[in-house]
Amino acid sequence: MTMTVEDLSEQRSLVQSAILNLKHNDDAQVGRDIAQRVETTHTQRQQDLDKTQESLQQLSRRLQAARTRVDTSKAQREAKSHTETMNELQQEKKTVEDSIVENEQTQASLTSDIARLESEIDELDENVEREMVPDENVLRLQILRGLGVEPLVGEQTSAIDAARVWSKSSACVVKMDESVPAHQIATQLWDLCSS
Repeated sequence: MTMTVEDLSEQRSLVQSAILNLKHNDDAQVGRDIAQRVETTHTQRQQDLDKTQESLQQLSRRLQAARTRVDTSKAQREAKSHTETMNELQQEKKTVEDSIVENEQTQASLTSDIARLESEIDELDENVEREMVPDENVLRLQILRGLGVEPLVGEQTSAIDAARVWSKSSACVVKMDESVPAHQIATQLWDLCSS
């Protein structure tokens, strides 16, 4: 099917309009702000989870060290008298029991913290979804995302300067270079979406 110059001109106009809407959209800033807050919160929660995991690993190392001491003591006890050995065993048993109780309490506390943090993350996700009121711009973004196009905001410019295109077999980034004609960018995006 061949397209007339008028058809191509009309498509070019539509694509340019879509690109301008993406570049100069106040609601996009609201979306970026929300996304930034979610990212910051998610990063903080991830750091908290990492610290909790590190604490669990430290407890595991301490328990392993205690087991190693028990194994070493076992070899030393073989050379001592039965009474001395029994007294030392009782003392070590008490020390190990105390250590186990302390570790279990710490682990329970850390597990509770992890559950609380995960619950907070879920609640934040729900809050973000409630804050996003579907309007014309949100619907445009949903359509673009439905086609596999994800607008990317530049960190320095706070404007959409690239788009990530997801296809069945790959993902690639297309720069929104002002020196490249809009119809060429639109053609490239369409080709990537339909591949």
